[in-house]
Amino acid sequence: MHGLSSLRPAAVVRAMTVTALTAALALLPGAAQAHGPGAHPPRHVNHAPDCPTGVGTSSPDSACSATAASPLRSTTPTLRATLADADGDSVRGVFEVRDGRSGRPLWSSGPTAAQASGAVHAVQVPAGLLRDGGVYEWRVHARDAKNRKGPAVHCRVVVDVAAPAAPDVTAVPGAGAVYAEDTTGGGVGLAGDFRLEAPGATDVVAFLYAFDGGPARVDLAPGTTAATVRWTPSTAGTHVLTVQAVDAAGNVSPERTYRFIVASASAAPSGNARWTLDEGAGATSADVLSTDGSNALTLTPSTTWTAGLRAELWGGADSALLLDEPTDAASTAGPVLDTTGSWSVVAFVRADASDVGATAVSQDGDGGSVFRLGVGTTGCTDDVASCWSLTVAGSAGETSTATSVVPVVPGAWVALFGVRDAASGTVRLDVCHLGTAEEPGSPSPEAGEPASLESGAAGTGAFRVGGTSDGSSPWVGAVSGVRTWGGVIDVTQERRLCSAGA
Repeated sequence: MHGLSSLRPAAVVRAMTVTALTAALALLPGAAQAHGPGAHPPRHVNHAPDCPTGVGTSSPDSACSATAASPLRSTTPTLRATLADADGDSVRGVFEVRDGRSGRPLWSSGPTAAQASGAVHAVQVPAGLLRDGGVYEWRVHARDAKNRKGPAVHCRVVVDVAAPAAPDVTAVPGAGAVYAEDTTGGGVGLAGDFRLEAPGATDVVAFLYAFDGGPARVDLAPGTTAATVRWTPSTAGTHVLTVQAVDAAGNVSPERTYRFIVASASAAPSGNARWTLDEGAGATSADVLSTDGSNALTLTPSTTWTAGLRAELWGGADSALLLDEPTDAASTAGPVLDTTGSWSVVAFVRADASDVGATAVSQDGDGGSVFRLGVGTTGCTDDVASCWSLTVAGSAGETSTATSVVPVVPGAWVALFGVRDAASGTVRLDVCHLGTAEEPGSPSPEAGEPASLESGAAGTGAFRVGGTSDGSSPWVGAVSGVRTWGGVIDVTQERRLCSAGA
């Protein structure tokens, strides 16, 4: 009897090894099919299509919200979604519309045409299905080539195709002038406030408005129905304000047209004056807005003339007052601004020293200057000894100082805008750093932080360029132009003046 004992040891080992490997391979998933007799190919797993992305409507455009119903400005919108499949199969889309309150199905698109994975699918809701004011839910899901269904995205909408009523427009106090409808008032450079309102509306979110055709938009704060816009006329005569209300769905109201007339320069309210300081010689400088020669500045005997801002920076024809002696200055015979109300003043100046207090423009009152505009040494940030400053006296003897973080650079030109807003009880100082010919600055004004002043003191004396009545803080440098307004000017006017340099 021979049996296994007759086999050589090496053959026995080989036989045992083959048997063990065969048994192990039989335990691996798919191994028998891949390697055994009558093997089958691996089975492909079909994944469901992906969740739709880019879901929303077009004509008009809107996003998808599964919770709050989004306003939809159409009864026949186009529903759209991007559909993709993880296996890269072509996909079709199915869109459905249901009643948003009961969930009752209203319409189904049926499968859309098959497209490659990642394509946009779109269908238009048929006419007669959606009603103004109705709340609906629409859904979209994808199906792959094997008709496997992917997850659905739900979107809630409320149809709103009714435009709001034309808004109301009212001129209101608060700026330098009140421009009533079909009435002459205010003046060039004198700002006016206009209240835009949609009375009784609950879904108006913005107003589109235009002064003389220049389009703009103002958005409403949540829960409000009105907004106030400010505008400063640059020319006299008839002007037109048009306004439309816009609701949350994007419907636009009929246009409201509001006409008003800006008074001419000769009829401008008290406080509007302008000294270009372009005479270049002589002992006086005229207010170019005056038709009777009033408000002329008279120079002190020591005051001389020099090249102005535009001449130094841009090479144009321009002159300025040179104020390099303690007695140098120029003044009017009487007050220019009513400093108990709102007013604005701009001075284009060059400071040739930065370590001392110096006044470029001021107006006299019974107890000294009612305001001083220039360089100050109080109220500045901790790291500087002096800064651009506007100090205004209050009716109770107090003073309020507004400063700017724009640095005082000797030899550089700036535009200083001092503004007193009686409606808000504040004073502020805005500054444009215009620089030098070698290092030009920017024509954009930098707004300063407002300072509180409830009631301003009355100006009863001269308006001064180059110092104060007591001679305590003479200006050291040059002044190239000065303007005043009997009201509050806005940032648009400031930008224009900074860009023009006058």
